[in-house]
Amino acid sequence: MFSIQSSFSPLTLRRWNSFFRQKRAWVGLAGFLSVFFFSMTAEVWSNSKPLLLKREGRWYFPALVDYSAQSFGITDSFVVDYRGIANQDREAGKDTFVLFPLNPWDPLEQTPDVMASPSKNHWLGTDSLGRDVTARLVYGLRVSLSYGLMFWIFCFLIGVSIGCVQGYFGGNTDFFTERLKELIEILPFLSVVILVNGLMKADSFWVTLMVVVLFSWVGIASQLRAQVLSIRNREFCEAARAAGAKNGRIIFRHILPNAITPILTLTPFTVSGGIATLAVLDYLGFGLSPPTPSLGELLQQGRTYIQNAAWLLVAPTVALSWMLISINLIGESLREAFDPRK
Repeated sequence: MFSIQSSFSPLTLRRWNSFFRQKRAWVGLAGFLSVFFFSMTAEVWSNSKPLLLKREGRWYFPALVDYSAQSFGITDSFVVDYRGIANQDREAGKDTFVLFPLNPWDPLEQTPDVMASPSKNHWLGTDSLGRDVTARLVYGLRVSLSYGLMFWIFCFLIGVSIGCVQGYFGGNTDFFTERLKELIEILPFLSVVILVNGLMKADSFWVTLMVVVLFSWVGIASQLRAQVLSIRNREFCEAARAAGAKNGRIIFRHILPNAITPILTLTPFTVSGGIATLAVLDYLGFGLSPPTPSLGELLQQGRTYIQNAAWLLVAPTVALSWMLISINLIGESLREAFDPRK
């Protein structure tokens, strides 16, 4: 009978058992999964649109479905003010049921309560534009996590592809690729980010991501190159060549599965590196364009108004530290569990 264990080698099973036996692995997983869950379901926890709305015998789900103003008989506006609808129906004595999220604020919604301290209405206070800090923090965590994961995917794909080609073919391919990597490493990272953002006239998520990836795949490529160089002339590779296997089959069937494990242990550190890089760029003003929710932008506001609004600095600092520490704990546990010397 097929089982999950039969699809893994005994060595791989021992490594994963070693990983899950570590307490810091469970602490890191709990921290990361909690941040991942609440940020990826942010609309359910923080939103100016209600989760449920029953009006005139019909049920609506505004937090999940985008309804037009005409759906509620509104003809003088394109935006639906659900709070206004609920208040009007309540004053008119209509049987309207509305259920708002725990934090009934949108990250882009500006309120009259500018720089308000933490209270019942705004759990973590408001920023310099009257926007709810809790909402911007939750949505900012989602932006940071999405950025970190996409950063890892692109760095991994580029680095693994180039590292495999370098290590397997060697010769001029290896020589010229090494020179390209040296050129990328000596380029001033921040200056290039400023230049690209200026030329593109927009500092969007994808533009910023691609510029950062341009400078970040080199380490993965170098590590995989070293792994492939140590594997390509082993007996099983020579046997595959003697059997007439083509280069692509040798790389993907014999070399890559044996060389990829050390690279996979770098995944958590790559993700945390991407998150930290985005926070730094947003803090300096060269990251995502306003009014995108961002931890770095909250940190920048916290530094500016630290004497009058310390909550603007404390909240994103704690959230960013919690997320990075959790991811790094997972990385440390993976590295120890997959250490070939053990």
